[in-house]
Amino acid sequence: MSSSDQLSVLVAAIGNTDRGDDAVWPAVARRLRGWVPFGISVLELGGDALALIEYWRGFSSVIIVDAVAPITKPGQVHRLDLTNNPLPVTLAPRSTHALGLAETVELARSLGRLPLFIVAYLVEGEQFETGAPLSPAVAEAVEEAVERIILELSETPGTPQAEGTARRA
Repeated sequence: MSSSDQLSVLVAAIGNTDRGDDAVWPAVARRLRGWVPFGISVLELGGDALALIEYWRGFSSVIIVDAVAPITKPGQVHRLDLTNNPLPVTLAPRSTHALGLAETVELARSLGRLPLFIVAYLVEGEQFETGAPLSPAVAEAVEEAVERIILELSETPGTPQAEGTARRA
């Protein structure tokens, strides 16, 4: 397979930096930039998740990072394969975005604009108040999310697999 034939991978971190734990995404994205293999695109997207449909155009594999309302335990990291399955309502009951991740994925699916492979890493938040910092539980979850995404990338279709492609910050 030539480099022009290789599939492409996007890691998209979405959220709102002014809404407490919804700001987990820049922390994860910035850490990932120092560890992901060359050739992986890392996007920080504040605001509306609907923009993802345009950003992931041309990428065959997408990994999404987002915060969700507390379900079991703040800081819990969930991995969901959305390729053939919708985002469970229990993990997407509300959103600080104009249009949430669940609605965006299902709209893209109905329009035939879903990537071939799409996975979401969702971190349960504790506080989403305007101006609040990351809660301690979510701040601690950043490293776990980063490690799990790096492992995911090693198995994701389209990820450069050549020896020595990984880099550290």
